[in-house]
Amino acid sequence: MKPYRRLLTIAAVFFAVLIAAAVLSAQSTSDKCTCNFDPAKMGRSQTILDKEFSSSEKPAASFDLMFPKTLTVCMFFDPTDKGYPTDLRLMLDGSIDGRTWFPLTLSGSRTRAEGSNTCLQVTPTRYVRAGWPAGSTIQSPGPKVTVQVQASY
Repeated sequence: MKPYRRLLTIAAVFFAVLIAAAVLSAQSTSDKCTCNFDPAKMGRSQTILDKEFSSSEKPAASFDLMFPKTLTVCMFFDPTDKGYPTDLRLMLDGSIDGRTWFPLTLSGSRTRAEGSNTCLQVTPTRYVRAGWPAGSTIQSPGPKVTVQVQASY
């Protein structure tokens, strides 16, 4: 009977260590996890574009921002780099369904949302896209453009 008792004791200790490791592992991952994402408390942000962008490329669009109360878009690029026109501006479009796009306006006005190296508070929509104006010719590779959108609920 003694060999079975020793084997049973070793198995019980091994099982206890295994359970303790699983519990500690679960606690450490729950501290880092942001699985309970609540946009009503935290808001959302996304980098729509962060690359060299030419006029031959399709405008970059955001993911579904749901229905924000406020929406801010920041856009940055260096218009003096590589001889691009100094009056070059990025245009912002908005959409409710992600298929039909309309010119986005500054929040509370009829002014078209466009600019460079600025942050604008725009009329809240579900989707935002940024691109060069129609008819502009920006050769590839184009200036490095960064466009970020932040929504609050």
